[in-house]
This record gives sequence, structure tokens and C-alpha cells, in this order.
Amino acid sequence: MRDLEATSGLPLQLADDGSLIFGGDLPPVTPAARSLAAMREVLADPQATGPENLYYMYRDVGRPADKARTAPQGLRYDITVLLPTRLGPEWNKTYGHYHPLAPSGAYYPEVYEVISGRAIYLLQHRDAAGAIDDVLIVPAMPGEKVFMLPGYGHATINPGNEPLVMANWVAGAFSSEYGDYEQRHGAAYYALAGSDAVRWQANPRYDRVPEARLVAPRCPEDTTALRSGRPMYGDGVRAPERLQYLVDPAKYAGDWMALVG
Repeated sequence: MRDLEATSGLPLQLADDGSLIFGGDLPPVTPAARSLAAMREVLADPQATGPENLYYMYRDVGRPADKARTAPQGLRYDITVLLPTRLGPEWNKTYGHYHPLAPSGAYYPEVYEVISGRAIYLLQHRDAAGAIDDVLIVPAMPGEKVFMLPGYGHATINPGNEPLVMANWVAGAFSSEYGDYEQRHGAAYYALAGSDAVRWQANPRYDRVPEARLVAPRCPEDTTALRSGRPMYGDGVRAPERLQYLVDPAKYAGDWMALVG
């Protein structure tokens, strides 16, 4: 059992089986599970063995009084738990998806925070013809926040031997788009387990992929309203209007690319 309150800002514990235990005045949420069977189409080895379920998505987490402040602003707070496992040569990962266009004509962004474990976020951008013209690798540790830049598809990798618990603030009104990842059998790169580091293998189902760029997560407090060193749940609840760039990306006056180093 692991106490997650200090890093999440909520009365949560992580059970030994990777499930979340909700305490205090926090209503429990039943997670949606992503099964190995549903993930086979995006794996480097579609015949890989592993646990029945690979990760769990707890959507719309929060105290009722807090959601009364954030929901009218169009915001939703989720928590995802990726189990520590390998799928053949590959580390466990999420399916991967893109976000659609917001009514203002810009793509919806999203912000993630690692609560426990470690993560690698793999972002990829499509040009006007649908080819991948940029790939970002963003490692993150507990407390670090990573922005899913508008127009970038993203998948999350758990490259460790403990569960990865991460949270996200996102606009609650749209549905993610999985089609490209399904058709191309995953992201532009597969994260394979090497002897001492992740080994990146280009996905041969893409016509071409650029060399991936290793970048660092950033969180400029003056423009994102999210402070380093404290859980982002509280920042969203205290001032949800300051996260409106997640709902209407056109309201963000800064440089999106500056949010990753």
C-alpha cells in the first residue's frame, strides 16, 4: 500500500494490485480498464503475453464541491494507473491518441502530472499531409508536469518496475481520436526494454519518422497557473478560470513549444 496524498493532493492510496483506494470525502470512481486484447493492435509484438488488463483510467475524479467549481469551466481531472509489465520486448504503454480541434480552430491541449512512478511521454506531430514531422520524448518523475501540445498525438510509457500513477487536467467536452494509432499499429516509435535504458525502435508502418528529440518538461508558472512543487489538483480547483487555455486553446498567449524544453 502506498499513500499518494502528498503528491496528488487527494486522500488516495495505491493498493498492491495497482488499484486506487479513495479515502476521506473523495467519492470512489470505478475505472475503465484497457485490456491486453484491446492493445494487441498497437504492440510491437501483437502476440505478446501479459496481464489481462494493462492500465486503468479513473475519469472525473474529485470532491463534489471541487467539481462544482471546475465542471462549469469545462474542466475534468482524471487519474491513470499503468501497471509495471513488459509486453514481449516492449514496456507497458497507453494506446495513444490525438485530440480534435476546439471550436476556436486550435487543437485541444492537455497537461499531465506524475503522481508516483516514472513516465515517458511520446509526442508526435502530423504535417498537413498526415506525415509525422516531429517526435518528442519527455521523461517525467513524480511532481513533474508535461503538456500535451496542441496538434501532437501522445502515448505514455511506464519504463519501470512499479506502477505509474499520473493525473491530467483536460477539457471534458471532447472525445479522443484513436484512428491513426490503430491504423499504424501504434506510435511512431516503440519503447523496447534495453539492458540499461529504453531502446527506441521506429514503427515500420510509418512511411518515415524523424529522429526523436529528447526534451525536458517545463511548467512556466506565470502562463500556466500550475506551480512546481505542489499537486496540480489544488491549482485547478483554486482558480479553474486560469486553466481556460485547456478548454479554449486560442486563449493561450504564450509559445506552446516553450512548455517543453
